[in-house]
Amino acid sequence: MKRNYWVGTLAAIIVLASATHSFAALSFDGQSGVFLNPLAYTIKASGIETSAHTVDLDALGSVQTYNLAFGLKGNVELGFTKYASNVTGVKDQNVFAGKWQFMPESKTSPALALRAVQRTLVDGPSDTEFGISATKIVSVGKNPLVLDLGVRSTKSLGFGLFGVGSDRHTLFEGSAAFFVTKNFAVGTEFKQQIDARAWHDIAFRYVASPNLNLDFGIANFNNALDNQVAFALTYSR
Repeated sequence: MKRNYWVGTLAAIIVLASATHSFAALSFDGQSGVFLNPLAYTIKASGIETSAHTVDLDALGSVQTYNLAFGLKGNVELGFTKYASNVTGVKDQNVFAGKWQFMPESKTSPALALRAVQRTLVDGPSDTEFGISATKIVSVGKNPLVLDLGVRSTKSLGFGLFGVGSDRHTLFEGSAAFFVTKNFAVGTEFKQQIDARAWHDIAFRYVASPNLNLDFGIANFNNALDNQVAFALTYSR
């Protein structure tokens, strides 16, 4: 049985203007969302989020991301992420991201957001990724179910961890999370990859207080890196 690897996340100041629950935290790539995928929600104007992620790959080394994002008027979100790695063959990178929710969520339609990511590998190539996300909260009984579907155009291989390809690909991704109670949610994600199997995870969130979320997840990346364990701590001002 393969050894589990731990992902430690410390995220601060997360607020969603349209939701009573904390449905999103900064993802590994630095956009408000889940572990892998962004959602169509944006940080409220003048809101700030910051996080740090660590992926321990045992003998291979580790990869860290340090994220900072903030909200502007007009449902706009901007952010910066720094990748740092001691894994052989994995380059550090700088990532600038922007998201614009051009259609707010209504009772009958999802929130829609356009997003762009400028990814630059240190001493390496760069890639500009474009995407769109649709997110809807529906009620199952008295409990909310968060559904998201996104599509992106990219040349990056696994967040750029495996480099940047020469051809652009259109890939799908999605997330679903159900609040079993007002304080506990369970969810799952998938994220298609270029010339590789899709990444997917199962995640759990406990809303400890209006200011604090605790997240736990198990992710599968490929045959050599499956059953990865993830942990997140999110603080909201």
